[in-house]
Amino acid sequence: MKRLLAILLPLLILSGCSESTAPAESSTAPAEPSAEPEKPEQTDDIYIFYTSDVHCGIDENLSLPALKALVEDTRKEHEYTALVDLGDFVSGGTLGSLSSGEIIVNLMNKMGYDMATVGNHEFDYGMPQLKRLIDMAEFPFVAANVRYTGTEGNAFTEIPEYIIKDYGSVRVGFIGILTPYSITTSIPANFMENGEFVYNFYDGGEGKELAEKIQNSVDEMRGNGADYVIALAHLGSIEAIAPYDSISLIHNTTGIDAVLDGHSHSVIVGDMYPNKEGEDVLLSSVGTKMENAGELIIGKDGTLTSMLISEYDREDETVRKAVDDAQEELNGILSEKVGEVPFTLSIKDENGLRLVRNREAPLGNLSADAVREYMGTDACVINGGEVRANIEAGDVTMEDLLNVMPFQSLLSSCYATGQQIIDVLEYSSKETQGLANFDGNPVGEFGGFLQVSGLKYTIDTSIDSPVLQDENKMFAGFEGERRVSDVQILKDGEYVPIDPEAVYTLASIDYVMFQGGDGNSVLAECEPIVEAGPADLVALIEYFKTHDTIPETYKQTEGRITVK
Repeated sequence: MKRLLAILLPLLILSGCSESTAPAESSTAPAEPSAEPEKPEQTDDIYIFYTSDVHCGIDENLSLPALKALVEDTRKEHEYTALVDLGDFVSGGTLGSLSSGEIIVNLMNKMGYDMATVGNHEFDYGMPQLKRLIDMAEFPFVAANVRYTGTEGNAFTEIPEYIIKDYGSVRVGFIGILTPYSITTSIPANFMENGEFVYNFYDGGEGKELAEKIQNSVDEMRGNGADYVIALAHLGSIEAIAPYDSISLIHNTTGIDAVLDGHSHSVIVGDMYPNKEGEDVLLSSVGTKMENAGELIIGKDGTLTSMLISEYDREDETVRKAVDDAQEELNGILSEKVGEVPFTLSIKDENGLRLVRNREAPLGNLSADAVREYMGTDACVINGGEVRANIEAGDVTMEDLLNVMPFQSLLSSCYATGQQIIDVLEYSSKETQGLANFDGNPVGEFGGFLQVSGLKYTIDTSIDSPVLQDENKMFAGFEGERRVSDVQILKDGEYVPIDPEAVYTLASIDYVMFQGGDGNSVLAECEPIVEAGPADLVALIEYFKTHDTIPETYKQTEGRITVK
């Protein structure tokens, strides 16, 4: 077993009382934090294992069977052991996409999860399916910052804000925190009724509303006897998502002892950040696709220790059989050959760093070309967050294509003016920076960065983005100098300057074109040609089936997007 070990965080333990949960929206005033009484006796260390952003990677890296064995082996030696998840489990891979998350929830049940919170991609299959997945789960979810103003039924009605569990005489409270960016990083239409947003995740006041909501819940937890408060967060810890990131939340709250975080796929063993009163709070994040699981130990001596575990030398037989059975169910479909390619089609640069969310990428080009060709349009734009994996050299199977486009978004097309196309590219470039990477990490990544077909353009990063957004982080206009220039469109095999007044046909997916995905609602009012066609995967399959050979132009980028 490989373990990365964080530093220790000493904490004073408060006294406990009976186990409790909180409703999704508390109708009573929050309880006052209890005064610090005598420290309860803790008879054994408490082990809390955590996963995040698994994205259907159930048999990758550490793997679920190995994690289950680790948890069970720990449980044999330590009575107080738990397993929790921080969101984005059911979407992002083949098993999830083809079963709308149900195969994945069944596997989570086999794992014996104690609780989970909801990531933005749990919303991908729509609110009715999310409710079905919640009902299928043999473990509770926690979600503190959900506000519902609709009339058709709140999917979170039965989900508590937090749960307090007894471990002997010590009480540990777990609070779920969803990213306020859920609306723009899933499908915005899923949060609407009759064209109006009815779900909100406390995103007002530049992070203040979220902090206040969580503070009230934490105070209530302390008042209800929680000796420790552990945040199960799906916020992320990178600067691009501030002030709704986990670090900002720590800085603006008190009473949280540790934040176990997801969403940004960061790998953090256990960093310390000061809370509002200057007290250290532990922050940990495990990455994605089971590259690590986390282990938080609440010691008998009042310290918190966090570790990341990347491998284990034993697998649980029951979970291994469940994983194998689930995979066998799909093998007939997944193994079907749809084509072949003599070289790797990549979304990464030569150093293995992801390009598709901040630069032109070879597989981004092919994916956009496939959609444009299938839809028969002048041009195409595809968000980089839709193109998820390389296609390696050799035979190309259905599984390869599903891994590239796992979400099965619906193909769409519309009539758009040249100016609307310029505007959608401008929004796309709002996070782009002059460097594509720094110190071994991508820079300026944005899931809404557009890969293009039939288009060329330039982004000048010396100009601040003119994009304006509303309180829901949706597009609200432009103000100031534009970053995007020299936009050209393909006509009769040649690139020519786009005419802002002319009307063109444009293809994309419904997420980008009509649902305001990533907050980009520039095209929402365009006249539809195809509003909701077949899944995007169909275009990719058709491309491989109708092209005997893949042009070598896709070995590298072609200069469709110039960044300066």
